[in-house]
Amino acid sequence: MWTHESANLCSLPFLSLSPRMLYRLFFNKLTVILISMAMLLIGLTIQNSRTDLHQQLKASRSSADEMTTLKPVMPDALPLDWSQPVNIITSSRNPGFPLSIAADDEYVLIINNLERAPQQSKTIVLSAELNNSTQSPTGCYFQNTTAVALAAHANNQSAMPQSADLHRHQTSAIPPDSESEPAESERDFFLFVTDGNLSDKNQYTRIKGRLLQQSSRVAVYLDDQQRTEELATGLVAEIIEIMEHHVLDQITSRCGPIWDIDDSERFTILLSPWLSKLQGGKTSINGFVRPSDFRETVPEPFSNHCDMLYLNSTLKPGQELLDLLSHEVTHAAIASIRGIAGPLTDEEDWLNEGIAHIMEPGFTNRDYRISEFYRSPESYPLVVPDYYRAQLWRNHGCRGAVNLFLDWCNQIEPAHSFPYRFTHHPLTGVKKIEQLTSHRFSELFRQWSLHLVRQSLNAAPLKQSTPHQPEMYCGNFLVVGPALRDWHPERDRQTSLKVSSTASGFLHLKSDSQHPRNLTIKVNGFRKIQLTLLKIPKSKDRLSLTTIADVSATPKPLRPESVEVTLSCTHPLHSTVETISLEYGGAYLSRAERQPRTFQTSLLKPTLTSQAGTLEMACSGTQQSNGAQVTDFLVRIPRSALRKQTESTCLTFKAIVKTDQQTWLATQCDFKLPQQPVHRLAESASQSTTK
Repeated sequence: MWTHESANLCSLPFLSLSPRMLYRLFFNKLTVILISMAMLLIGLTIQNSRTDLHQQLKASRSSADEMTTLKPVMPDALPLDWSQPVNIITSSRNPGFPLSIAADDEYVLIINNLERAPQQSKTIVLSAELNNSTQSPTGCYFQNTTAVALAAHANNQSAMPQSADLHRHQTSAIPPDSESEPAESERDFFLFVTDGNLSDKNQYTRIKGRLLQQSSRVAVYLDDQQRTEELATGLVAEIIEIMEHHVLDQITSRCGPIWDIDDSERFTILLSPWLSKLQGGKTSINGFVRPSDFRETVPEPFSNHCDMLYLNSTLKPGQELLDLLSHEVTHAAIASIRGIAGPLTDEEDWLNEGIAHIMEPGFTNRDYRISEFYRSPESYPLVVPDYYRAQLWRNHGCRGAVNLFLDWCNQIEPAHSFPYRFTHHPLTGVKKIEQLTSHRFSELFRQWSLHLVRQSLNAAPLKQSTPHQPEMYCGNFLVVGPALRDWHPERDRQTSLKVSSTASGFLHLKSDSQHPRNLTIKVNGFRKIQLTLLKIPKSKDRLSLTTIADVSATPKPLRPESVEVTLSCTHPLHSTVETISLEYGGAYLSRAERQPRTFQTSLLKPTLTSQAGTLEMACSGTQQSNGAQVTDFLVRIPRSALRKQTESTCLTFKAIVKTDQQTWLATQCDFKLPQQPVHRLAESASQSTTK
């Protein structure tokens, strides 16, 4: 019996286990029990904390008067050096700051709009109040600015990533004078020619190009719809000469190689009359590069899968051709590098155009753009990722802005490698510039604006120089820095200025009193405003230029055929106005349409002649006034010329003055043109700016 019962008991699973295994089983069950108890305790703790939090919130609502908050604290005021720029750090959109202004004191208030919406502008309204004592700033504080260091450090993130495609195409780069297979005698190309959607393949036309001439690294094709004899004499030969002996080597050494996308062993250039009638006939351009041509994965007709550029077949040999090819081949290098390595996103338009401009050896493609930007700096945004979508394509003021900005970034680069680092940096846009310069964009923008305004001030005029040196001329255009908008706060208690996004406005504050005054400047601003105040060193060598339309009530027989403008230049004693230049202004005027004209004042007659159909200027004489001299000029503008200038918005007058110390000063101002058609001249259409 015992043996049988023992056998049955031993058949139970747990009794058949060894003592060691029984211990493990017991320990595991105990662990499960302990974990369950711990989870229960955690749940009870969470529930209690929720209840406590609910009670605390309820109590806080019922006793809100007992709560305390931390208010923003402005840093302690530091001693200001008014010989250096002063940042006005704002904490609201409506700050107010004190300004002590004595006789002959002058300031420039720089207004930066840091918004990045290219189609939007913001208006700042400033008002001045007289005070008996010095007031404290409200919603802002002062701080001296720190100049951007001249040493811009390279960033490790700027290295271009390598890839298999990069190595594959690198082996296809063609060295000079190497032997290669002849280029194809005919090739088909696709070109966007309408004003429609870029993503619609029906907006593209197929062009058959025939080979005109080739060299070891370049092949030039002509649109089959045009005859060879219609081209300018020597054009094709000069294109080959410039590309082989100047542009290709210069751009590849400073920016980087252009990869042989189509394995043709040559860089391709297409000459076509289509470039004179793009956007359905509304736009004419001299040349362009299409980044999608360097993308092998983009289908036709959106890409020609070719390392190439397009040129207008009406071009002529000369400096303009050299500047244009340097510009477009820079675009090609950027598109090639970014297309192969990754591929990376296309370079934003503003940076793409800016780097291409600073690679131009001459000024034929940028002098008029810089002049337009200087005429109205507050009107032209710097940061424009896509010019076409922002409706700023071919806007010359925008192009002038980015040319000057990137040229300044290049100047603060100590290693003289900015173009190469730029083209090989994988990022684009503002982040790219911040990494390349090791500075925040807001501070770069402030420092660049200060750099610009110093060009407009006459505190450091040219010495031992001539008015025809490059410091005063950019190509064919006299440049005198950005226009400063005058404000006399004691006389005109309020002023306003409309500033485009990522643009700068410059207000020139002057005192009309012979006694010191305490002012409070109240600002009605906007969200991303940045203000900088610069005190101008006192100087008697200060110029001003003003215009006013001749609105005499006396009938004149010439009035129907012309517009007469009185131009007054205020300049130092013992100085002489040497030259007056004028040019038409407008964001979309071509270089030729601006028609810069220069008059030597020593050759001017005292009165206008009776030739009403020609542009004419006379010097009425010079008088002394308030310790300075005022020289008056009379300008006659034929209305027939104005009718041809449908895109012009103004005439910009510029004056060069020679002082008795053999230095030269310059200033400018705008005269707003009457709207077309003109039936009678407006009573006054002047806009005064002072340098």
